[in-house]
Amino acid sequence: RVPLAVVTLGAEGAYAVDGRTGTAAAVPAIEVEALDPTGAGDVFVAGFVTGTLADWPLADRLAFAGLTAALSVQEFGGSLSAPGWAEIAAWWQLIRTCDRQDPAALERYAFLDDLLPTTARAWP
Repeated sequence: RVPLAVVTLGAEGAYAVDGRTGTAAAVPAIEVEALDPTGAGDVFVAGFVTGTLADWPLADRLAFAGLTAALSVQEFGGSLSAPGWAEIAAWWQLIRTCDRQDPAALERYAFLDDLLPTTARAWP
């Protein structure tokens, strides 16, 4: 028995099933202009593991992993393109304030409100 199966589907998103609970989740990909896919899979896994270690629900882990991978392919450089919290916060701010909001995306990524600061931290 497989405890957790995750399938990445590229531009189609990702799907996961938790074999212990039977919980399944599917998340569509975020549409971006991909410049360099190098390392996107590694970034996806890192995002998924981050959510797993924080004990997030399966759908949130999958959404976060897809988000980090989508942000990473917009830059050149493999590991150098992996987004940090500042890039994730900037993306979330853009999604929440853009003129043509996507209600499904706002709902899917609402968990970011609990993770990200509402204001930028001053540099020491």
